[in-house]
Amino acid sequence: EADAILRCYRLLADHLHQYGSDGLGALIVSMTRQLSDLLVVYLLAREAGLTSWSENRLICPLPVVPLFERVEDLARSSSILTDFLAHPVTQVSLPIYSRGTEKPIVQVMIGYSDSNKDAGILASQWELYRAQKSMMTAARRFGVVLRFFHGRGGTISRGAGPTHRFLEALPSGSLDGGIRVTEQGETIAQKYANRSTATFNLELLLASTTGETLSPVTPQAEGKDIDSILDFLATESSSTYRALLDTENFMEFYNQATPIDALECSSIGSRPARRNDNRTLSDLRAIPWVFSWNQSRFYLPGWFGVGAALEKLRMQDPLAFQELKNSARSHPLLRYTLTNVETNLASAHLGIMEDYAALVKNVTVRRRFMKLISTEFKRSYHMVEAVLGGALSRRRPRMLKTLALREEALALLHRKQIYLLKAWRTSRAQRRNSQANKILPELLLSLNAIAGGLRTTG
Repeated sequence: EADAILRCYRLLADHLHQYGSDGLGALIVSMTRQLSDLLVVYLLAREAGLTSWSENRLICPLPVVPLFERVEDLARSSSILTDFLAHPVTQVSLPIYSRGTEKPIVQVMIGYSDSNKDAGILASQWELYRAQKSMMTAARRFGVVLRFFHGRGGTISRGAGPTHRFLEALPSGSLDGGIRVTEQGETIAQKYANRSTATFNLELLLASTTGETLSPVTPQAEGKDIDSILDFLATESSSTYRALLDTENFMEFYNQATPIDALECSSIGSRPARRNDNRTLSDLRAIPWVFSWNQSRFYLPGWFGVGAALEKLRMQDPLAFQELKNSARSHPLLRYTLTNVETNLASAHLGIMEDYAALVKNVTVRRRFMKLISTEFKRSYHMVEAVLGGALSRRRPRMLKTLALREEALALLHRKQIYLLKAWRTSRAQRRNSQANKILPELLLSLNAIAGGLRTTG
């Protein structure tokens, strides 16, 4: 395995020696959790002949990009980045990264999927925001500018949302070094499959980025009162979300109430659904996690815990809750996050959730989790409406109309998928593999059909 990795580095070294460093790009270290995860790149680069020496100091022409994905890693991202920027090899290599800019630009990637899977949507969005601010502060001490690379997925629970609102909600100054974003899966075709659509989406990204770069900082966006409220909401929503995931028999409910087992038999992703062979929640990747909940119309990662947090704030601190209501339409991060939560709630369907939950064989487990989920669903719907100011039907009628147009066809597809799931699982349990293999293609087709109807696969 080490030889295979070194061969990749040697190939880069050959390219560098023949054509220079302009075509190298950067090396992204996924799941960056500590400084050594980044420094090992320097070690491998040296072994492969990719580095050079200047005045007895080692230089690495390959920019090393940390990717902070999990909540706890985002929380310590500033400390890791500080140590990385202070390292002698990084210090000597920084001028190479300038490439015509006044200050060196250091790229940092942040992931939206795993942080949401770990802690729920409110805690994820707030931790991402705080991490960007703290890393920018650290970078300024070293005279460098950060370019954030946003690893957003195709659905809200993985970082998606209206482009202009997303850019508005970023911390002030986070666009100073430019911006990079991912476009994944079906969103590539949706946004760029024809010239007019591609032109619109690129213009939207360019115009919004330019507008936010030129906009002055608004006092409201940096208010200390709102920061403390967001701290509270992030903590409480994450606590409620994690309590559900840690409840006994949760995985039994999840594995049977969603088509996760069918997804694991599909070939629609570039990576396997699980990081290894363990059948645990921590082993499951964020993409199938979100995909499976959306397929069964729970949309759970995109709202669970929000209602409990808002209700607790209203009960414990009515003045803070009123401040939240007053700021919800003007504070960019609040507006973006709560509007996205509301979109997920509107896309979810309690009746269809119950139809999928009927696949759970243990009646006690089924009833326990559906009570928890349905209670929090209703509470979240009510509390988000209370904060945003009135009924969803009055504020966002076009979105509801769009969802309603698809609902009749989707209902038929969901019923078909539930029938196929039950038949497929029965055949597998009875070891009638040939029968199960006959059912599987149609079951996988139902996944594609529902994904196309929902337009959010995960």
